[in-house]
Amino acid sequence: MKAFFYLLKVSLEKTFKELKRYRFNTVSRFLLFYVLFMAMFSGIKGFGTSLGLSNVEMGDNLEGFIVGYFLWTVMFISFVDIAYNIIDDANKGTLEQLNMSNIDLSQILVVRSLANLLINVLFSMVLLFVIMYSTDHWLEIKMFSTIVPIFIGIFSILGLGLICGGLALIFKKVQSLLNLAQFFLIALVTGFPKNKIVSGLIPFNAAAEKVHLTMTRGYTITDFSVLDYGIIIGNSILYFTIGLFVFNQCVKVAKQKGLLGQY
Repeated sequence: MKAFFYLLKVSLEKTFKELKRYRFNTVSRFLLFYVLFMAMFSGIKGFGTSLGLSNVEMGDNLEGFIVGYFLWTVMFISFVDIAYNIIDDANKGTLEQLNMSNIDLSQILVVRSLANLLINVLFSMVLLFVIMYSTDHWLEIKMFSTIVPIFIGIFSILGLGLICGGLALIFKKVQSLLNLAQFFLIALVTGFPKNKIVSGLIPFNAAAEKVHLTMTRGYTITDFSVLDYGIIIGNSILYFTIGLFVFNQCVKVAKQKGLLGQY
């Protein structure tokens, strides 16, 4: 465990230093997410106005849109993190060195992704407050009740990220797949099936529903049952296990073909 805590500490330091060193890229990414949101928000609001809907009538939809966008930014950044880290390490020539570590490559990538996730949640929270200020649509943010479902449920997204990361090891160029996945991730936070079993089978959907209820309906962490948390945990275990299995199989193929040191 000591090695994992040290790895987490080093990964956090690396992420902070990269954000500071490449501040232009950091600011650009923030502005990109902000401008993208404002463009879509203005479009939706303009469309509602053209249909004769008042701000009061559109209120719930706009708040739901803000929550959905916040969740999408957390999911998207977490999802692409593993694949882009692999591509980046392959470009720098450090992928083989990581693979020779005493810790499995998959474990290194997951710990690094968790470190990045901590930073990315902070990033998304800042973006959320800027969006609420800009749109004058204020949500009730209960930090603890919001963060807990995200951190329990995000492992399903990390599992999907591991699958794409494994494919990046073999096929190298997977940017088209990552771009396509953006639209797939949107679907996970825009609809919530009433059937808990169906919701529990969709990656991150049950966790996203809890965050949505917390931010728009004032729910707290104690308003959800043990079954609700069981579904979120089961969903995370299912997709994370599948992702880990696929990734490890891809690592074996990449080693057999000598692809780790090539890009």
